[in-house]
Amino acid sequence: MSQNQVSGAIPAPKPADPESAFGTKTKAAHAPRPSTPDLDPPGADQLGLSPEEIAQFREQGYIIKRGLIPPEVFEPFHALWWQQPPIVNSGVNENDPRTWVAPGKHWPPNQRWSTADNWMGEGAWPGDEDARRGAEAGERVGRLPHKLTQDIANDVWRWHGIGHDPDFVNATTAHPNVLHMAEALMGGPVKRPHRNRGIYSIFPRDPEGDESNLGPHMDANMTELMVVTYMSRIGPRQGGFTIFPTSPQRLYPTSEQAYNWVATDASREAMDAIKEDVVPLEFVGEPGDVLFAHALMVHSAGIHEGDNIRMAVIQDMNRSRQRTHMRWTAAGKNGAPRVHCDMDGCFRFPTDNTDDDPADGDREVTNQWIMDSNEFVESRVPPHEDIFAEWNLGREPVTGNVIDEQPWWERYNLPLLPEGDVPRGGGGMPAVSLDSIAEYEGDGVWRVDRHVWEPTDTSG
Repeated sequence: MSQNQVSGAIPAPKPADPESAFGTKTKAAHAPRPSTPDLDPPGADQLGLSPEEIAQFREQGYIIKRGLIPPEVFEPFHALWWQQPPIVNSGVNENDPRTWVAPGKHWPPNQRWSTADNWMGEGAWPGDEDARRGAEAGERVGRLPHKLTQDIANDVWRWHGIGHDPDFVNATTAHPNVLHMAEALMGGPVKRPHRNRGIYSIFPRDPEGDESNLGPHMDANMTELMVVTYMSRIGPRQGGFTIFPTSPQRLYPTSEQAYNWVATDASREAMDAIKEDVVPLEFVGEPGDVLFAHALMVHSAGIHEGDNIRMAVIQDMNRSRQRTHMRWTAAGKNGAPRVHCDMDGCFRFPTDNTDDDPADGDREVTNQWIMDSNEFVESRVPPHEDIFAEWNLGREPVTGNVIDEQPWWERYNLPLLPEGDVPRGGGGMPAVSLDSIAEYEGDGVWRVDRHVWEPTDTSG
């Protein structure tokens, strides 16, 4: 019997866009305060959890560990960073900080660097005006290995492609000290990460441009622990990752489910109140400093008025749990809207649109490939009375209870890693056809395939 049946078979909520975050239009009412080391509770420079850190995580939803990762492990990735297309093609010079300012003016609109000829199994990732057999020209392609944007005054480069480089993962999310802290906080078994979101870099703004501002939101996904690792020194107002302490405790009880985020009207009310009431905290630190926060933490890229480049690794960590299928999203055709897969594993296409045949399986489907946690959790139980009811928070000693689940892209036989002449730090999940990942059941319903990881019984 599945956990869904045990919990009363709660019906699946309305399918959500896997690429969307959760937020409201209310702006942050307070300026952030910096998290300087002198404000850390005892134990911040040691592996493990002190009583004061446990209390802070319970009350505030975060802790910061100073020097958790030796900064020298980042040196090969710093060198690789300076060799990437967004840097080379925009004239950014490592030895000339003047060239670091607002490089976005040199970024092309179509950033198709480091992708293979594997779109729908047969060609280059499309540009905005390219004809496509599985979608309309201009339809989104999901995330690229290099996502470059101009955000609220600052130019931002999200190097997602490096996030599935095995050496990079071992130096960051799967570093032994990070795994130790994940087990100390969440408890085991910890799911060993095989990718993270990569390096998020924020560049100094144009001094004649708009002021830098916050953009508070919460990532609406199935992650339990959010981890941010610094690869560069970040002082106050230098783009430090900014969080809203206590926000997880306020959002968690508003969700319909404990493990899959399902927003309600109460969630939107709580988000507005958080942005109006809470003084945000700006993560200030050195290379190798790591912030751990409950994954429902409201957060934002930091206000950047400095002359440095902020480099942070954004990571998602979870306990090993029974999961179902991935959160796929499918393009409409002939002007029809995009359709998302629901929690029960079905696409439901309208049957009254004569221009878009619901039985057409030759349409593009993508997923949120930048994450290692893009599969729904099977359990749909409602939130617990205590947000940390199942967390360890120092109750049990760390024993190395980490499970090395097979990566989702291997289970689904999907392309993700660099191939052919794609350089290191490239790759990414291209669109595949709907009929390659789902079966048509009629009446507009496509049921997706499940490739759930099952532990191997080695007991003999």
